[in-house]
Amino acid sequence: MIESIGSLSSALAARARNATETDAAPAIADTSPTGVTFTDFVNSIGANFADSLKSAEAKSMDGMLGKASTREVVEAVMSADQTLQTAMAFRDKVVSAYLEIVKMPI
Repeated sequence: MIESIGSLSSALAARARNATETDAAPAIADTSPTGVTFTDFVNSIGANFADSLKSAEAKSMDGMLGKASTREVVEAVMSADQTLQTAMAFRDKVVSAYLEIVKMPI
C-alpha cells in the first residue's frame, strides 16, 4: 500500500514539474486522462487489502497444518491487522467526507 501511495505521489510530482516547465501551454486543455486516476488508485488499494488478508489466512492455515512457524503466522496476522486498521480508517474518512458534503447547503 505504501508503494501505491509513493507511486501516486511521485506521479503527481512529475506532472506538477511538467506543468511548471511548460509555461506556454495551449489554450485548450487535453481532456484525455493521463496517469493514475483516483478510481484506479482506490481499486489497487482494495486489491492490496484483499491480498494481504488472503495471505494471512493462508499462512494461518499453514500454521495449523504445521507447514509454517509460529513467527511466520504471527507476522502475517499482524500485517493483516494493520491492513484492516488502515482500511477502516480510510472508510471512516470517506464516510466523514460524504457526511460533510451532504450537510452543505445547496
